[in-house]
Amino acid sequence: MKKYQVIFFGTSEFAIPALDALSKSAEISVKAVVSQPDMPVGRHQKLEPTPVKLHVQTINIPVLQPKKIRKNEDFYALLKELQPDLFVVISYGQIIPPNLLELPKYGAINIHGSLLPKYRGASPIQHALLNGDSTTGITFMKMNEKMDEGNILLLKKHEIQKDDTYTTLYKKLAVLGGAMAPLVISDYLEGALTAIPQDESKATTCGKIEKNDGLIDWKNNTAKEIHNKIRAYTPWPSCFTTWENKRLKILAASVDESTTSLNPGVMRITGDVLHIGTKQGAILPLELQMEGKKPCDIKTFLNGNWEKILASPELGS
Repeated sequence: MKKYQVIFFGTSEFAIPALDALSKSAEISVKAVVSQPDMPVGRHQKLEPTPVKLHVQTINIPVLQPKKIRKNEDFYALLKELQPDLFVVISYGQIIPPNLLELPKYGAINIHGSLLPKYRGASPIQHALLNGDSTTGITFMKMNEKMDEGNILLLKKHEIQKDDTYTTLYKKLAVLGGAMAPLVISDYLEGALTAIPQDESKATTCGKIEKNDGLIDWKNNTAKEIHNKIRAYTPWPSCFTTWENKRLKILAASVDESTTSLNPGVMRITGDVLHIGTKQGAILPLELQMEGKKPCDIKTFLNGNWEKILASPELGS
């Protein structure tokens, strides 16, 4: 049986299920893995390997970590020497330049966490949650030199549950992409799939999430919009407000759309429930974290802050 020679590009945990599945495929040989360089982490800026690099150490495949891949002649020569049939790219973090895309006999396939052409870019999972979408999915795409604009090989839909957060949806889509990868890629290599151009009239884009994107605007957002933001931005960058000149993170919450008597950003305690007014409806925090303290559930938070809330019920923007 012919084994196709694949070079896998991936960095984050999202890529691991696909890498695992391909490394076990009878028809595919993963010759090397390309991942981002080790990154400084924490207060002491200690260099930490990427999740994919850590994982590859358990399956004994060579790892390449060029700082840049564009205009890198040594890296180009190394890949050319490996004579790849295909690149598989998932959550890598650098744009693959045209000269590299031309190296493999069958080009390059990207596995993307949305139903393209919707949510091209760096944060498709967050934006599906931010916008309250009921459906998302995985796209297998033939790569070109543009960002997420290549022809589509296969789309697989996935229903978003009402209690899904970024963490849960990220894991589900990663597993879905991994489970499908060997068969889809084998079908493509055997000529059983036809690549279809994307409908440009339906294209949307989403950029990188910034640290301050999690700031809650109580006056201009509804409870449902803020709830979607909490789902999308936990654990990073997290959704936060200010209270008594300190940052207060809301890590989990529910929505009460019937509340109309609270002004935006004003807190009200009813038993073990905390209501916060919004443009429309109220947010009911379930898990919070005060600046300098550990996360806690709402009951613990109220026990320690009951009198302070009664004396100072207004939150910042």
